[in-house]
Amino acid sequence: MADGVLDLTGAGDGPSIVREQDAAYQTERDPGLGGINERFSDLSAADGPLKSAILALPHGDGSKYYREAGYFANVQTSVAAFDFLLKHLSPRTGERLLDLGADVTWSTSHLARRGLRCIAVDINHHLAVARLFFDRHRVSYGLVRADMSRVSFHDGAFDIVLAINALHHCSDLDAVAANIARMLRPGGRFAFIEPYCGSVEDRMHFGAVQIEAGINEHTYLLQEWHAAFAKAGLAVRVHRASDSFTAVYENVGVDPAGDLELFAGFYAGELSVATPAVDGSGGPLGVGIKIRNHGNGVWCERSLFPVRASYHLYRVEGGGKTLTSFDNLRTPLDFEVGPGGEVTIPLQIARPAEPGSYVAEVDLVHEGMRWFSERGVRVVPIAFTVTAA
Repeated sequence: MADGVLDLTGAGDGPSIVREQDAAYQTERDPGLGGINERFSDLSAADGPLKSAILALPHGDGSKYYREAGYFANVQTSVAAFDFLLKHLSPRTGERLLDLGADVTWSTSHLARRGLRCIAVDINHHLAVARLFFDRHRVSYGLVRADMSRVSFHDGAFDIVLAINALHHCSDLDAVAANIARMLRPGGRFAFIEPYCGSVEDRMHFGAVQIEAGINEHTYLLQEWHAAFAKAGLAVRVHRASDSFTAVYENVGVDPAGDLELFAGFYAGELSVATPAVDGSGGPLGVGIKIRNHGNGVWCERSLFPVRASYHLYRVEGGGKTLTSFDNLRTPLDFEVGPGGEVTIPLQIARPAEPGSYVAEVDLVHEGMRWFSERGVRVVPIAFTVTAA
């Protein structure tokens, strides 16, 4: 024990762990590598504005630390994702929580303040910063320095396992996923925020600068993240693939062979006309479309795979219809539409050049994936006529 931290690291640690620990020391004052632009000897003894900035994590206090590149600005980018987790995790007083890769333990502190019994685990030397949160908020929680993929608590010891931008520092995702599932009780929840890549090429180049500095960086495609958790017996309950991949999984404890598709429950929804079509006086037609999300994922524009509204255009002749153009104008979603949410958007329909009768079938598209109508969402037909000039 040292500074209130139970240190389980030692001679059995591999060279990658040793490099990671050394890199944490070498980069903590380098904002270009996620460090802090400040002179300090020990973050756990921080005082003045630096201490205030730490205690304000993740939402910030408006100080210079949050306005410049580095650790605090990086953490602040996860505020929306962290708030999403808290909403859907629904933590309850007395539940046992393990925070993996807890770093300075700001996330552990937030859950401890809600009455959870928490333990923070990390491989680096920043766990002792928890004393700042202890003193300010009159909370306490366990601190364990260990490799998160090997740390060995009892089977089923926790109701919740949390990981905030931590798992991509592990070199063996399958091993850490299996360890998480083992430590969760049946029905327990696993909640995380992680970066993701949209292509294999992007994944190959991820974190090159950090890797050069000795930091382990191993991110994945969305489906690769999901496959590792599913193979471990964890089933997705809700997810948000925006600027990061954020999700809550449940330990179902069975072979998840039927749940290997991340987006299996993503496309449930409903479209309807909110306001009638308005003639654009020779320009596009405008129509208000109400979108309701009945699925388990967030629909949003800010994503590597955004959800947008569009339509399929048909020409109507002799009682039948002929497809004129399948892909058409996209209308972005200005706001995130989470599970159970709804939003009304002003969809524009481009006026065809040829006179005649037309039907635009309004649909949603998950860019890079599929159209929502392919998964059973009913299109909304908008009939209109183009007259000769």
